[in-house]
Amino acid sequence: MSSLILSHKERAEGPWVKLQSEPTLFTALMNSLGIKGAKATEVFVLDLQDNFDDIGEIYGFVFLFKMNETKGGPLNDNIDYDEEFLEDYPPNVYFANQVVDNACATLAVLNIALNCPQLEIEQELKEFKEFTWELPPATRGFSITTHPNFRQIHNSMARHPEDSLIVEEEEANKKKKDSSNEEKGEVYHYIAYVPVDEEVWQLDGLYPRPIKIGTYTDEKIWYDAARGVINERIDIFHAEQVEYVLLAITKDQNSIHLDRVKDCLYIKKVAENRLDELSKTWRETNVDDIEEILTDDDELKLLKRGNVDIDITNLMKNFDDVEKIERTRAKAVNEIKFLLEAIDREIKMKEVEKERRTFDYGPFIREFISILHERGELKGLLANADDMDEGDE
Repeated sequence: MSSLILSHKERAEGPWVKLQSEPTLFTALMNSLGIKGAKATEVFVLDLQDNFDDIGEIYGFVFLFKMNETKGGPLNDNIDYDEEFLEDYPPNVYFANQVVDNACATLAVLNIALNCPQLEIEQELKEFKEFTWELPPATRGFSITTHPNFRQIHNSMARHPEDSLIVEEEEANKKKKDSSNEEKGEVYHYIAYVPVDEEVWQLDGLYPRPIKIGTYTDEKIWYDAARGVINERIDIFHAEQVEYVLLAITKDQNSIHLDRVKDCLYIKKVAENRLDELSKTWRETNVDDIEEILTDDDELKLLKRGNVDIDITNLMKNFDDVEKIERTRAKAVNEIKFLLEAIDREIKMKEVEKERRTFDYGPFIREFISILHERGELKGLLANADDMDEGDE
């Protein structure tokens, strides 16, 4: 057997590998791709009464399900894709086809992020979107799968090195075998659901174009239009005992904290403006301050969110009381400091997690095994492991 235990670098530069459907992995994948402030949360039900208040604003869904290899497509897909419908391509929807195996996880999150103006993306991803916007879906897909950074990021998320152990020689030998004598592996596929301009779209990289599945008027509950299609799939999967995973792409905790920081900055601004009108000396006794500033764009966004309305209403009730306004300002300053410290801790934790996930432990493991072999301890350990396995049986 000529399999090689490839290094992390070699795995990252090799063919696209399968990824697990873990929410933490998808969150790390999005962050590494340059999608800021997003996390993946597993959703177990999509009942009509569920409004997802506990997980916050939803940018899109990613659905992992088992493929039906006998039909060459998604399992029991009942959507009618007539040719005329397929030719009616929506110009306002970013959609890329899947052109290589195992790339569907990265494809799904990019198809969501590049359609979501609420999500902040880094400069490289912005430039990629602009460069590929006018391209057809297949060419977009090719651009994604040939992008060296996307592939390296995707492959670095693989938890199991054996996902990419097969070297070219074995790959060639494998293809020569009679497929009828081989045990077929399970094939899974990711598709995305995303809102764009009051319409909900199913973005499946294996189809030639996006599929409109409904409309919405309330942006906060756009997913109502996707419930029917997703629940139909879930019912079929339950009946046929097929495994699936449904992930909601939402704001991460730091984004929620940052929104609140901006809310508090606005409360502080309103309080200070009023204090300037009521007292010329209030700043002399209120020296505690922060350097964070609120931009005009931030202010427009927070007013649109409306989360600050109650705080401002309460402030207005005491708009002539200098002491109470000073306390409101001080409370806002303290909350901002607390949230900024929480954001800093979370960033450091993410850096540690990323290092643990992407660090190449291969050289250490190979050296450790080599030392055990030189000491003559390896055979004994392997024999003990075999005995333990037999005992478990």
